[in-house]
Amino acid sequence: MLVYPTLHYQNGGIKINTDGATTVPGLFAAGECEGGVHGRNRLIGNSTLDLFVFGRRAGRAAAQYAKEAKQGSLTLEHVRQWQRELERIGIAESRPISPLLLPDYARRMPDYLPEYSRQVLAAGQVKLA
Repeated sequence: MLVYPTLHYQNGGIKINTDGATTVPGLFAAGECEGGVHGRNRLIGNSTLDLFVFGRRAGRAAAQYAKEAKQGSLTLEHVRQWQRELERIGIAESRPISPLLLPDYARRMPDYLPEYSRQVLAAGQVKLA
């Protein structure tokens, strides 16, 4: 069996207040995506504190926010604003994103996954190393 080191826990994340609210009105976060209560380093344990405590707090705050929020008209103006911004900086909306912008390993992954045969994974390991 091959064993590789991997990311155990992401330190950092979305900045929230004590109720899980972000700086974007109406957007709440909890669990692995938020910055966490452990500060700059969490050496051991798991994120149950982040998940259970702030998940509950964020859920309650989000429910209260939703009760008090005024529903506006649904439009796609935000999409049009984004399209205008892309055009302003010279990126046409119909222009596809080139796969060449992806890191090399991301471009190669479809060649080796989701096949799980020993030979295919070994070939992928050599190519990605």
